Amino acid sequence: MNQAVASQETEAEVSDGKIICHIDNVRVHSVQAHIKTAHENTWTLERYQSEFPDMPILSDFAKDLLARKAQEKAVALKASAAAAAGVTANTSGGEKMMQSTILTSLAQFHEVFELGTAPAAMSGAGNPISIEVMSGHDLESLDYVPDIDSGYVYEIDLLKKVIIGFALNMPTYLWGMHGTGKTSVLQQAAARTKRPFIRVQHTINMQESEVLGQWTVRDGATQFQMGPLPQAMIMGWVYCADEYDMAMPSVVAVYQPVLEGQALLVKDAPPHLRKIIPHPNFRFVATGNTNGIGDETGLYQGTLVQNAANYSRFKITEEVKYMNEKMEENILCLKLAIDRKDAKKIIKFGVTVRQMFADQKISMVVSTRELLSAVELGVAYGGNWPLGLELAFANRLSRVDRAVVKEYMQRVFTV
Repeated sequence: MNQAVASQETEAEVSDGKIICHIDNVRVHSVQAHIKTAHENTWTLERYQSEFPDMPILSDFAKDLLARKAQEKAVALKASAAAAAGVTANTSGGEKMMQSTILTSLAQFHEVFELGTAPAAMSGAGNPISIEVMSGHDLESLDYVPDIDSGYVYEIDLLKKVIIGFALNMPTYLWGMHGTGKTSVLQQAAARTKRPFIRVQHTINMQESEVLGQWTVRDGATQFQMGPLPQAMIMGWVYCADEYDMAMPSVVAVYQPVLEGQALLVKDAPPHLRKIIPHPNFRFVATGNTNGIGDETGLYQGTLVQNAANYSRFKITEEVKYMNEKMEENILCLKLAIDRKDAKKIIKFGVTVRQMFADQKISMVVSTRELLSAVELGVAYGGNWPLGLELAFANRLSRVDRAVVKEYMQRVFTV
């Protein structure tokens, strides 16, 4: 390993506290948990330790967590004995034990999401808002807690709706045009509140078995491989059904009892896995480019008209639109550290292109994601923003649309 690579890995270790799994170079807290979820059919912990004898299998955080779990188990056994003797035992620090494992504690919304003293981050009366933050996860769940993006810029009203969905266990559906940050806000809400988050992509070819699980053959024997939905329900994770409107209505119908807060019946599973009762911390969220009534823009091929009865079971539905100009400027400046004057020009370009699309002058819209890619490319080319926008966006347009957009681009960046 050369010195530069070693230095990068050391910096990463300092920032996230994880270790490297040398099978696929993924950073994890527990190699054993990662093997179970990503390499179950090809690797075992024994094989890993044989092939990488000097490599750690647990991060320092994981070691501390295991030690704490052992202590919690001892406390729980003592509490059980005390309860049997008629003595009540309380947990310390104002925290409550959830199913003997997960701990929840109250924190202030504006502090958890680093929103400062913005009025929108407070209650209607101007007071701090209390929200729940999780801790005490097992190692498998810990690997599903998303990483915090410290440069993420929140649309606070949208974030509040997501947090309300988490707090009140209300299935939440976010829809809107590509690149508006639908999935990102859900992931970052989970990251900051320490909720494990599993994201499942939907396509027109998706089968029920990919959601619920199926029988497989391993080492000459058949066994039931649990799907992501029952796994999330059992473990108490956030289940994100991404691109929900691209799946066949007959497939997403399996979610209906779950959206109602009821148990899931996996009819093909073995008896002990047939009825899945949701963990109290389980949450269901979904995203799509449409609100289930079909694509009105012509941009989202593959989306389907969905069953209204299914969509009516979401208790929160919100259209996510592109952020305002100031917020998009902040995103470019925070994430990519470009000059505010250049950021203003790039955002002005994006806003005008969206208006051209709304006025049916061109057939494509530019997203925040594409503007970020354009800036990255522009930086790579020494501040050549028009070239970055061409590579990230304009070159995908029809010849007629490209000519219109490039003409406007020249006006913006020659001022």
